[in-house]
Amino acid sequence: MTSFTMGFSKVRGPEHRRDKRMPLPVFTVKVGGQVCDTLNWSLGGLLIENYDGQLLVEMPVVIDIKIKDEHAEFTMKIQAKVVRNDRENRRLAVKYDELSPTIYDFFERGFNKRFHGRQRSPA
Repeated sequence: MTSFTMGFSKVRGPEHRRDKRMPLPVFTVKVGGQVCDTLNWSLGGLLIENYDGQLLVEMPVVIDIKIKDEHAEFTMKIQAKVVRNDRENRRLAVKYDELSPTIYDFFERGFNKRFHGRQRSPA
C-alpha cells in the first residue's frame, strides 16, 4: 500500500519536525463544544483555527474529527494534549496521545478523497 501522507511535501520551507505539516485536506473538528477547522495537520497533531476557548498547555482533550464539507456525523475521536493555545490568533495546537492504525487510516482516506476523488469500485 502506498502511503500518500508520508510522501507529501512540506507546507513551507525546511522544518526540523518529526512529522511534516500538511494543509490539505482540511478537517472539521469539535473541541470543547466548538466546531472549528484545521489550519494544518500532521501524523503527530493538529493546528486548529478559530478556536476561542480556555484549554491550557498539557491539558488532555478529546477531538471529534471529520473531513470538512462531508455531510457525515463526527465518527472519529482522537485523544490529545494541548501544546499551545494562541488566544490572540485563535489557534489551538494539539498532539495525539497515540497514532493508532485507525487514526492513520482515517487520514489516509481523507488524503485519498481530496487528491484522488471518489474511490473507484472494484471491476
